Amino acid sequence: MLRELQPLVGTPGAYGFAVLLGLLWGSFANVCIYRWPQGKSVVTPPSHCGSCKTPIRWYDNLPLVSWLLLRGKCRACGARFSGRYLIVELLTGLLFGVAWWFALGGGARAEAFDHQLLRFAIYAAFCFVMVVVTFIDLDHKLILDRLTLPAIPLFYALPFLLPERHWTEGLVGAAIGYGLPWTIGEVYWLVTGREGLGLGDSKLLAVIGALLGARGVVAALFGGAVLGAVIGIVVLMRGEGGSKKGAAFAVISVAAVGAAVYGALTDRVLVGVVGSVTALASLVIARRLEPPPEEPATPAAEPGPEEPEAPAGKELLARTLALVAGVLVLAAVTFELLGAHAMAAGGGLLGVGLLLLAKRLVPVVEETTDVPDEEPARDVPSLMRTELPFGPFLALAALVYLFAEPWILVNFRLPGAL
Repeated sequence: MLRELQPLVGTPGAYGFAVLLGLLWGSFANVCIYRWPQGKSVVTPPSHCGSCKTPIRWYDNLPLVSWLLLRGKCRACGARFSGRYLIVELLTGLLFGVAWWFALGGGARAEAFDHQLLRFAIYAAFCFVMVVVTFIDLDHKLILDRLTLPAIPLFYALPFLLPERHWTEGLVGAAIGYGLPWTIGEVYWLVTGREGLGLGDSKLLAVIGALLGARGVVAALFGGAVLGAVIGIVVLMRGEGGSKKGAAFAVISVAAVGAAVYGALTDRVLVGVVGSVTALASLVIARRLEPPPEEPATPAAEPGPEEPEAPAGKELLARTLALVAGVLVLAAVTFELLGAHAMAAGGGLLGVGLLLLAKRLVPVVEETTDVPDEEPARDVPSLMRTELPFGPFLALAALVYLFAEPWILVNFRLPGAL
């Protein structure tokens, strides 16, 4: 049966089937995006209009087609449906078509046809999860556990159906995916006193690592950071004064990071060194050009008992340990990419241990629940303080690496690649 279908995989009809399958899953993705953040079931009740509660008939629930025929309105009451439903369905359909090309079409690997079909199923499932993550994060700035926690073991187990999978790849990838951003966030908090990356991003990277391994995590984290920086810079370039000047230097920094990575991957040492130095210098200049945040006026507090402060020596020790821990964890990731697994495990465990010790040295300050009568003044726009959901950038970078991994391994000298 499979051999009879194999000659058809490159035909327009086969790609149409993949896109149609994606449109159907895109319709289900819309249900997940809308209901999961509200804690609702995606099974019951059936699809209905949010305004008049009229159940949507099957012929009005056809992906893409029904929205276009009804012009994005409910047939019963005329209420408008968000154009995002159309975007999600179309995007999922296109991603399934791309997945078909890379798994079974012109970009496919030389492998058995049944393995190609399994690869398409894995690619399609990963695309579906990344689409749902992206739009929930855009809407609510949330990455839900009910999506990421089941996805970690799922994407760890599915690649075992393929011949090239080794049991340690997904395990190490998931550990690095969760541990690396968790370490970055904890070190950032200990050094600056402000929140860094959220645990939702860590769990998303664990999903990515479970499927794509350690290199996929690094590619998604780096690619997501660059994409986020570019988007943030575009927003800030509309500002004035120091913010706009700082954003201009941030543009130089992002370009220099790209040049440094290109130099490292292609053994052009001079390009890598110059790019790294330029990136660091530009970041420092951008940070110094940022306008200071406006401090809200606080009413004079009534005299009372002074709260004990942590000794300066402990704070300094905690920050020092946090920085050393961050260096050790980054070194552990590097050793893992280079294939030095024992050194990677030792460095990672030591780094996490030092980080936990540093956290014990810093007292936990409970936040007060008093709400001031007047709203405090907002901070001046800043590259370092602009809040953008990071999940969509991680998801996009992971999808690029998912499809481009064979080409990257052939054309670049990645650490640890055979």
